[in-house]
Amino acid sequence: MSSSPNEEAARAELHRAVVAAFCKVMNESGLPPMTVMSLAAAVVGSVYREVADQHRTGGCTCGWQPSPEADVEILQAALARATEAVPFADLRVVQVVGHA
Repeated sequence: MSSSPNEEAARAELHRAVVAAFCKVMNESGLPPMTVMSLAAAVVGSVYREVADQHRTGGCTCGWQPSPEADVEILQAALARATEAVPFADLRVVQVVGHA
């Protein structure tokens, strides 16, 4: 599955923000990692609900029509894909360190 440069930039920005928040909560709370991961998943769910509610009440004109059952399936699939081990030979995950 390929993604656009905008999607990649958005993913990278969200990744940085979530990792920073995760580390901050881990350091400050002393909670176990899976507890913090569960809290993060619950936060994603609440963000979905808030955004979906805004779209149901006409708070946005982008045209998205929330479908909680289908949308949750999409979110679950994304979570499952993201937790799969990626073979090291997959160059999409190698960090670029310079220019040739």
